[in-house]
Amino acid sequence: MVSSRSKDPFGSDDTDELFTVLFLVIAKCAWGMIRLWVALIRWAALFPLISVPVLAAFVGLYIYGPWVALKVVAASVVLLLFWWMLWPRVFRRAFVRPLSKRWRSWHTYRSRWAQVCALLGLAPVLDKEPVVPRLRRVRIGQSMDELGVDLVFGQTLADWSMRSEALAHAFGVQSVTVTLIGPGRVRVSLRRADELRQPLSLPSPAAAPDLANLVIGSGENGAPWTVRVLGRHVLVAGLMGAGKGSVVWSILSALGPAIHNGRVQAWVIDPKGGMEFGQGTALFSKFAYDTGEGALALLRDAAATLTRRANALRGTSRQHEPTPDDPLILVVIDELASLVAYQTDRKVANEVSQLLALILSQGRAVGVSVIAAVQDPSKEVVNLRQLFPIRIGLRFAEAGQVDMILGSGARAAGAMCDQIPDALPGVAYVMEDGHATPTRARAFHVTDTDIGQLARTYAPPVVIGSDDAQHE
Repeated sequence: MVSSRSKDPFGSDDTDELFTVLFLVIAKCAWGMIRLWVALIRWAALFPLISVPVLAAFVGLYIYGPWVALKVVAASVVLLLFWWMLWPRVFRRAFVRPLSKRWRSWHTYRSRWAQVCALLGLAPVLDKEPVVPRLRRVRIGQSMDELGVDLVFGQTLADWSMRSEALAHAFGVQSVTVTLIGPGRVRVSLRRADELRQPLSLPSPAAAPDLANLVIGSGENGAPWTVRVLGRHVLVAGLMGAGKGSVVWSILSALGPAIHNGRVQAWVIDPKGGMEFGQGTALFSKFAYDTGEGALALLRDAAATLTRRANALRGTSRQHEPTPDDPLILVVIDELASLVAYQTDRKVANEVSQLLALILSQGRAVGVSVIAAVQDPSKEVVNLRQLFPIRIGLRFAEAGQVDMILGSGARAAGAMCDQIPDALPGVAYVMEDGHATPTRARAFHVTDTDIGQLARTYAPPVVIGSDDAQHE
């Protein structure tokens, strides 16, 4: 006898699967609603000038009807118009700029991020699905934007640096540099406009210059470009007309008051016969304008000063403190190649190389610093590059020259010296020991009139009985 039983139209497995699908759909919708409310609350907190009138209009609509809501909206618009007319700068800073930044962050970057990464090969495919690098942070600046990105497993800094030009075209900006900021994380800097396109007039130097923070120009972010000469050597490199003179003269200008009171002495070698520095002769304690005995004698004096101070400081101090009686000696060399690579007298060239090696390796602690300028970045010219803690790269002709001056990996880290336009003399990338990321800056524009004024105003004191005669 067969008993009749009502059969479930759905099997137990089908029922469980149906309930699972329904649960996932409901959970996804709930999570979407939570995210939507969080986003609305966040935007309301970020832009109260919009959220408060909108909320008031909804309350008026709910309680009193549409006419009250319309009046609230009209009153809010009129108040904003009066604010814009009476205080336009405050209105732009408090209302327009925050809104435009949020719009640019979403419209330009976040909404297109996955598509750009996929098209440029930065989103590898796994199980037929693209793995998009996470866009962690977007910061919108006045002229430069920054994106914080988490790399996909297997990606490197080089993978992104190779696509910097394509990223610039994709986002419609002038240039892109990519730097490593941590394990598996990079910062993508996108320059929309060049804040350094205008020349910078030379300001009056500080009355009491800080030898560890001399202001010689402006950085890309608007902050002052500062250089340390106390306990540092500085290498300045670039093609003819790139602005090496602007960098060196900006340093000398910032040091003017210290030169005038005797706390700093400038010893200058100008192998071009004095064409670059001759106008500022009155500013220098020693001045040699040849590549032979005059330059050699100046370097011998610097080495002798170094040795004397090292003997005096031994066991008492690790760092020389400049005073008018015992000043900082700043050796300025206009064209390093003329002394070490183009010198026809091998005996002189060898002694110059030995003296430079001694001064660069031992001079920092005893108050003998070097600023050297060079056009030719070949290995023979800058074989002492690592002894310069501060390296400034202006415009170069070739990409390979960047690493030769600034150090291995400098260009990959963002020092695009070969892409600096001819029309921007004085624009440079700066690398300093202890910092893996180059900074972009522009030195002050120093005219012949400025140099003449410096020489007349800040001539060093005359020391009776001093042997600091100028070398010819």
